[in-house]
Amino acid sequence: MNKVFTITVTEYSKYVKYFSLIANSQLLEIANFKIKNYLKDNSISNIDLFLENSNCYYYDIFYLDFFSKFFFKKSFIRFKLNLIVALHESDYENFNNMINNSTVTKILLDILKFALIFITSPLWLIYKLLKSKIKEIK
Repeated sequence: MNKVFTITVTEYSKYVKYFSLIANSQLLEIANFKIKNYLKDNSISNIDLFLENSNCYYYDIFYLDFFSKFFFKKSFIRFKLNLIVALHESDYENFNNMINNSTVTKILLDILKFALIFITSPLWLIYKLLKSKIKEIK
């Protein structure tokens, strides 16, 4: 399996922070096992490669989640995000953490974040496309 597609500890910590979860190394191992099985049966498209290479910083996850949720629903990054959430929902401690963190204030903050991501997403996408083109030239 190509190491590019496994979830590293650093990437996992970004996902855990983004979703407000509790890190669990066993769940990370299970996620990488599931990714290995997924890659046996599914091919990776150029969109998947682009989105995977765009995941450099914590704030990138906001945009990747937005684009994969509404435009690239069958992308590999969507699979990874859904996998992280599903595995953590099945963990008792994480499930309780999700329930306890669901407040009206958090919901309003999430709506505000979504509006900001929605407005700035074209700029982020252009930036990432230009950045990838510059890498190709070098």
